[in-house]
Amino acid sequence: MTNTVKEIMHQHTFVQGGMTIKDVAALMSKKRIGSVLIKTTKGVGILTERDITGKIVAAAKDPKKVSAEDVMTFPAKTINSDAEIYEACRIFTENHFRRLPVVEDGKIIGIVTTRDIVRQFVPQLVKDLYHFKDFRF
Repeated sequence: MTNTVKEIMHQHTFVQGGMTIKDVAALMSKKRIGSVLIKTTKGVGILTERDITGKIVAAAKDPKKVSAEDVMTFPAKTINSDAEIYEACRIFTENHFRRLPVVEDGKIIGIVTTRDIVRQFVPQLVKDLYHFKDFRF
């Protein structure tokens, strides 16, 4: 049974803070990812699809003229690699997040998303529910 975020996380992608939003969006599209991490001298930030749509597109800003560091969410909230999955779910729910960088020994080693949790648990949940569909409580 899977218990920790480290068991379901996936690889993360870092970009430079000076990279334009246009270039970051192109990279995210090419890699089919919904976020990137940005290292700064102050720490690590995160830039998500939601940041791009809300802070650039909706605000009618030019993505060729705005940098990732200008738009990122900073500091990025993180979760320890040995944290149980329900802890990630709690953080997602309370903060309206969908992505959390995973930290081990002070270093980011991956990222866990709501999709990772769905991929891991929903198929079995649906299967279990199907088996009980005719059961009367």
